[in-house]
Amino acid sequence: MINSTLLWLLAVPVILGIVLYAVRRQYPDSWMPCAIYVVVGLILTCGAFYASKGSKTADIEIWNGQVVSKERKHGTYEQPYDCRCRNVTTGSGKNQSTTRVCDTCYETHYTVNWTCNTTVQPYTIDSKDWTNRGVYLVPDPERYTIIKPGDPVAARKSYVNYIQAVPNSLFNPASADLKAKFKGLIPPYPDQVYDFYRINRFITPGWAPADAAQWNLAISNGLRTLGPKKQVNLIIVIAKTNDVSYEYALTDAWEGVNKNDVVVLIGSTEYPKIDFVRIISWTKNESFKVQLRDEIMNRGKIDQGIVIIALNHIATNFERRHMSEFAYLDGEIDPPDWVVGLVIFVLIGGAIGVWYMIPDWCGGRMRRYV
Repeated sequence: MINSTLLWLLAVPVILGIVLYAVRRQYPDSWMPCAIYVVVGLILTCGAFYASKGSKTADIEIWNGQVVSKERKHGTYEQPYDCRCRNVTTGSGKNQSTTRVCDTCYETHYTVNWTCNTTVQPYTIDSKDWTNRGVYLVPDPERYTIIKPGDPVAARKSYVNYIQAVPNSLFNPASADLKAKFKGLIPPYPDQVYDFYRINRFITPGWAPADAAQWNLAISNGLRTLGPKKQVNLIIVIAKTNDVSYEYALTDAWEGVNKNDVVVLIGSTEYPKIDFVRIISWTKNESFKVQLRDEIMNRGKIDQGIVIIALNHIATNFERRHMSEFAYLDGEIDPPDWVVGLVIFVLIGGAIGVWYMIPDWCGGRMRRYV
């Protein structure tokens, strides 16, 4: 389905081009600059529309996996450089000229690269590039030595997110009052990978559990194989509130979460007591969310056993949606208003410029109408 906003934007250069020709047709060949204006205007409009539209649908999701192997690799290469440079004179008299001529010499470089292969993507941990073989004796960096096969890995991956671009179509954005109500309790979406491939997915706004690192490790370890198998990312949020409307404020702030996310949201005003549980996910299996919510709620308290419960339910019942299922939203995605305004401004400015240019383009000649 063609976007209606794009259609009327494309109509602007066509209409202006027709108007230009109508008011300047007394000049011979005036149709040529008018036609060029229309073609350039259509290309500019389409380019601006799809570029800005792409910025609205661009999003990041987290892929999970594990370390497969690591490798220290030695290598060499030849670096060219100018050498034995001299001035060479050719010709004589007025035709004499002097140019600087250099030979090409080569310098051998010796390299060491420390890499890590994972089920998600490869990583370069460190590298050295020297002009002597002593680089081969450099000890392994500490970050490389601590890598072990099976270590959990998380990576940021870009994708097209139609839901983010048209949030009103699938969920109701939070009101200003609701956003203000939970100000300070809404954390940023956890997509910041650090130390090459580590990430924190255990979030506790209002609380500061001493075992947060253990929670994060348990989640990451569970997703080493489950992440690639189910194409899933697990996030656990424990917020200091007993107000279930917090779910809507969080969902709005996280723009509906990503298509591969399972967000376990727990409200608690007296840690580790559970006040409410909500599961936020775009899974195809709605019973998955109900069953997972009920089992955590029946547990009655917050402990790391919740991670195991969540991972077990994901393994048996989670069904990830594909973003292609939401491609029907593509026709509803409009560029930002400022882009629309800028395109119209440029098109009008271009039309004015062509209007003044036509007499020069046509040599100042005018048709005589009898």
